[in-house]
Amino acid sequence: MDNRRSFLKKSVVIAAVTGFPVLPSCITLNTIEAQVPLKSKEIKNAAVLWYSQSGNTEKCGIVLAKTLSKKGIKVVHGDLRDIDISMIPTVDLIVIGSPVFYYDTPDFVKGFIQSLPDISGIPVAAYVTFGGPEGNQHNAGCSILEGLVKKNGVPVGLESFMSISSYSLTFKENGAETNNMQISVLPDKNTYIKVRGYAEFILSKVKNGSTSEFKRTLTLREFSTYFGPEWWTKLTVDNHHIIEQNCVGCGACVEKCPTNSIDIDSFSVNTDTCVLCFGCINNCQYQAVNMESNNEKLIGFHEYMEKNNLKFVLPDEIKT
Repeated sequence: MDNRRSFLKKSVVIAAVTGFPVLPSCITLNTIEAQVPLKSKEIKNAAVLWYSQSGNTEKCGIVLAKTLSKKGIKVVHGDLRDIDISMIPTVDLIVIGSPVFYYDTPDFVKGFIQSLPDISGIPVAAYVTFGGPEGNQHNAGCSILEGLVKKNGVPVGLESFMSISSYSLTFKENGAETNNMQISVLPDKNTYIKVRGYAEFILSKVKNGSTSEFKRTLTLREFSTYFGPEWWTKLTVDNHHIIEQNCVGCGACVEKCPTNSIDIDSFSVNTDTCVLCFGCINNCQYQAVNMESNNEKLIGFHEYMEKNNLKFVLPDEIKT
């Protein structure tokens, strides 16, 4: 049986010859399932970890963690980059969340999972946030579980939560109010109800000693990930640097950059290593990050929210 990569290579060849893409969405690229027995049906300690670029994935992670805590479970939760990975094998449940970047889980999230020690038999679950209805979110979540299963985790859940888009390439300084208005500010209270339900679902799966099986299928978005969509997008962005007169040296851009591409001392951005995640421009409160596309200046996510008077409804778990 052809593996995922060789199948896609053949699809590219056929597409080149025929002029049409071969994208049978019923084709299963790989199946993610338990390779070892479940370690235990009891959960006393859990780790809920996430990478969050503009705060949407973090909000969902906090709600999920607090829901588990209310069940008497001791939960370590936070940004996966701040966690001591040596404690991971000591927990009874691992949940990892990530936004979908360019139709997949970001490489640095996959790298974090690869760096984990063996987690033999520990139940694992994933969640992703995405800004559009066709973000390949199921397959992106499968990427998280695939990495955890390779570390001998036992898959029990996968869920996705739609969020307001933070794709700054659509936020232009001129015309953002009329051209890119997003009516639904997600996550909202209904999203948080879904997150709480997901936490309950995970607990029930483990308590019953059952595991889950997930299939990654061939989709147009999945197909496009093999052509490096972020690198093609980079061709449309220029003048990416820190504006010295606006910068206050808070370091938010450096903290959010997953590839250490920002040098705050020289007010420069290494555009070769940058993966165009928009973390810098989206999180700078001082409009000190310059990015342009087709000679139009981009604005960040939070500036976009302010300009359009859009506000999040925070869950009770964050209010308190």
